[in-house]
Amino acid sequence: MILNHVIQIDVEVQVELEELESDDEGDGEEAVTAADDEGVFQFDDEETEGTKVPGTESGSDSESDSGSDDDDDDSDSSDDDDDEDDGLGKAKYNAKKTVAKLDAVMSTVFTWLEKHCQLDLATNEMPESTSQMFLQFLDLFITIVLPTFKSRYTQFFLFYLCAQDAQYADVFLGTMMSNVGEPVRNSQDRTSNVEKIAAASYLGSFVARARFLSKVIVRNVVGVLVQWANTYLDWQEQQQEKVVLGRSRRLSYAQAAGGTGNSLHVDFERHSVFFAVTQAVLYMFCFRWRDLAESTSGGPVNESELDNIRWCQEVEGIQRVVFSKLNPLRACSSIVAQQFSMVASQTNFMFCYSVLQQNRRKNQENDTGTSGVVASPDQVLRAELDTFFPFDPMTLPVSRNFIDGAYLEWQDVGGTADSDNDGSQQSDAENDKSDDEGDENEADVVGQMVAMSISPVMPLSAFTDRTFDDQF
Repeated sequence: MILNHVIQIDVEVQVELEELESDDEGDGEEAVTAADDEGVFQFDDEETEGTKVPGTESGSDSESDSGSDDDDDDSDSSDDDDDEDDGLGKAKYNAKKTVAKLDAVMSTVFTWLEKHCQLDLATNEMPESTSQMFLQFLDLFITIVLPTFKSRYTQFFLFYLCAQDAQYADVFLGTMMSNVGEPVRNSQDRTSNVEKIAAASYLGSFVARARFLSKVIVRNVVGVLVQWANTYLDWQEQQQEKVVLGRSRRLSYAQAAGGTGNSLHVDFERHSVFFAVTQAVLYMFCFRWRDLAESTSGGPVNESELDNIRWCQEVEGIQRVVFSKLNPLRACSSIVAQQFSMVASQTNFMFCYSVLQQNRRKNQENDTGTSGVVASPDQVLRAELDTFFPFDPMTLPVSRNFIDGAYLEWQDVGGTADSDNDGSQQSDAENDKSDDEGDENEADVVGQMVAMSISPVMPLSAFTDRTFDDQF
């Protein structure tokens, strides 16, 4: 099947680029930049500076012998450098070649899809054959693409199809929400947490980037996920009450919920799907906040008058989630957490800089003495959540022409990336900031947000009447 072939090349591209990034701090996306002059070789020089070589401490004979040895070492080092340069250049060439191959194959498929996605002029609807084709692609997506975290471009076939008909997008959203499942797992739920996290990542990234989604759909999806997160918190509080009544009145909610003050690993292991759902909400808010608000007069948001906006009811539970003792800002991608705090502050939605500062201090404390520890499966899963934004910008030069018109690019609040925030709220957080905390400036965070765009289920026939609106 062509989709299997595409995803194999897609994953191969990502693996090659990751290997290049580990050898070269250049631009991994183009995979053609020269090696950084201040890379590993400077590190080697720093390590050897001032180190004495045995046999050089005394005697001119030793110095002479050392000089001869140095000449040989220099020759060997030069040969090694040439070999490394040749290897790196070959790797870059291969990566560039693989990217071009992937672009050629995908653009061919896009051209074929374009030919078969023509409206029926008599009914002004997509023909039945096109709808069946969409369902087939959706089925293949669920079984092949969804479980593949390293897929970078293949999912854009489905993005393209969803842009052709609002019903297709509705079915896709309903399918992903079905994969996320209920906040409280029941005995019939056989979906793994990995699949649930992937589905939540697709929901957040799709809604954030799909320009063709209406304001109503954006609000509905955000509302359902916010309700999901709040229901999960309700359940956690109920469990904590049972533990307190059954064991000790002194047991804190934080301890019952997973020890947020002690170990992020424990938190993520127990609440990984909650964190993925929360990250999807925060990510969608950053891109689609304009669809979640309106002016006090009921019209569109005027970004020069952000004090005069009101928020839709679907976002009312976000504050509780962010400030909950599960502390999702600590588990979510740091870039998403920082950007959300900036956008939320700039739009006067909420202020959570202080939470980020506290989390940063806790992370620094926990990082002390942890070097050399082997990553657990849950830490690997969290790393995927940190980096998995499946509808990051399409950068394949030919294939992107099929996507650009339906794709929502990043827009700064008020048209600038450095808007002033609420004085009193931000100044309190800034007073707690120290020089060694390594804060990224707003421009860096925005730049990274611009770059973002992280197994079989029920049979395909079950989705034909299970749209997002039908379920929720």
